[in-house]
Amino acid sequence: MRAQSKPFVVEIKSSRRTDRSQPKSIWGNLDLAAVAEQVADDVPSPATAAPADEKTAL
Repeated sequence: MRAQSKPFVVEIKSSRRTDRSQPKSIWGNLDLAAVAEQVADDVPSPATAAPADEKTAL
């Protein structure tokens, strides 16, 4: 027969650790959608780009 193990209790104590439920982001409060929109406004669209040579367009 197998030897019986003694019952035990696991006690979880409150600690002074910081709340780890939300990890800190390296981006902080940066709104990436706003940054992407600003970059899209700064980059010229292909329609407004310099016209290509007529030989290459054919």
